[in-house]
Amino acid sequence: MGIVIRQSAKASLVTYLGTAIGTFNVIFLYNQFLSQAQVGLIAGAIVSIPLIFASFTQLGIPHIAVRFFPHFDNPEKEHNGFFGFLLLAPLFGLSLFVLGYLSLHEVFDRIYSENSPLLPAYFYYIIPLTACYLYMTVLESYARVHLRIVVPAIIRELYLRISNAVLILGFGWGYLSFHELIQCITLSYVVAVIGLLVYIKQLKRFYTRLDFSFLKQPIFKEMCSYGGWVLLAGASFTLIQHIEKLMLPAYAGGLGTTAIFDINSRMGLMIAIPRNVIAAISTPLLAQAWKRNDSSQIEEIYRKSSLNLLLVGCFLFLLIWCNLDFIYQIIPRHEIYESGKWVVLMVGISKIIDMGTGLNSEILINSKFYRYDLFFYIVLAVCVVIGNLIFIPMYSYNGAALAALMALAIYNTIKFLFIWKKMGLQPFEWKTALIVLVSLGIYVIVQWIPVIEGAKWVSWGMNIGVRSMVIGILFVGAGWIWHLSPDLEEMIKTYLKK
Repeated sequence: MGIVIRQSAKASLVTYLGTAIGTFNVIFLYNQFLSQAQVGLIAGAIVSIPLIFASFTQLGIPHIAVRFFPHFDNPEKEHNGFFGFLLLAPLFGLSLFVLGYLSLHEVFDRIYSENSPLLPAYFYYIIPLTACYLYMTVLESYARVHLRIVVPAIIRELYLRISNAVLILGFGWGYLSFHELIQCITLSYVVAVIGLLVYIKQLKRFYTRLDFSFLKQPIFKEMCSYGGWVLLAGASFTLIQHIEKLMLPAYAGGLGTTAIFDINSRMGLMIAIPRNVIAAISTPLLAQAWKRNDSSQIEEIYRKSSLNLLLVGCFLFLLIWCNLDFIYQIIPRHEIYESGKWVVLMVGISKIIDMGTGLNSEILINSKFYRYDLFFYIVLAVCVVIGNLIFIPMYSYNGAALAALMALAIYNTIKFLFIWKKMGLQPFEWKTALIVLVSLGIYVIVQWIPVIEGAKWVSWGMNIGVRSMVIGILFVGAGWIWHLSPDLEEMIKTYLKK
């Protein structure tokens, strides 16, 4: 387990650092040097559209690599040609995508040319970017089965974001035209794929042997069945995350509204970061509990995750929402993005709902009802798409945020009711309502704090500092008095003793 822990810790650090760099790029560098439509193209559409296409094009190959690698694992026989299969199999999906995509060129132009003329201008760049995302995911999966995740994480999270920052600076300082900037960004993804291939070569796992004898064996049928399953799940998940950036450019405001949505939604999404950490820690515990059929521990994890995530989510949401006007002040051309304030509110509330319902997906996928999780993801994807079709024409980027909020509320309600009915588990207790009431009370109190005037940066720092300090003190005080989270309380006691 030593290598797993070391690699996981390093990869987590790289991921969070990459997230910070990416957020800085979009909010500050992009807005400093790019027009609103250019921000929407680079930060939104040209990244999200290839990701959506790649999720369908990969045919579940990355998940097949992880699931079925033990059946082929034999270094002496070059893994029985498994690496060759991983390189060649995605070409089938990629070929189908290219043929379908090129045949829809006129449709693409008709959808986007009026409101987002920049997007049709770079129609053909979507193809190499989709191919790069596809092979990056496949190669990362192959590295993962060899317990190597740090270097792939560095390439994806740090190299791509740092190279983007350098290229944006090159454009802003006049060394690159916008067309050359797009070309260089595309080239940076090609270099990322080459870098992964070189890394696998250095690991001495780059095998050129081809052996397709397994195609006649029962395992191939199982691989196809599993691939179809995870294709639907993975594509639904990616669609849910990026669908707004595919649909917003087609409506009034085009890529400009995409930029407003992207920047404001990023601030709301920061609330959900702790969920990933708690899920990563709790999932192995849930798997072991299901194996022992220990329903009491499963219920305990369900309740504690709901309580702790709701408390942390409300705290982070208040920090962002109560300081939002001051956060906007440091964003270049903030007067444009302030109009997306309600996006932060709705995305933030949707993440609080998701966190407040606890680790429902993790409980489902480790139970005998794991297949239902795919069904619920499809329901969520359908709700998001329908919601966007209804609300984006009415409310633009605010409509996209409203669609996401309503879809996540429906999705989590359905999962909550299913787990309650089928397993007799539900995560809520009286403290859940108390946390919500405490959060509302703290919000009201903070609204009474007057705005501090003075020198620009001094007053800015004091306004954010005072509000954040008040929120923190009131949350800790309320948590201590009413014992809102025994786990966090115990952690604070331990820290104070030290």
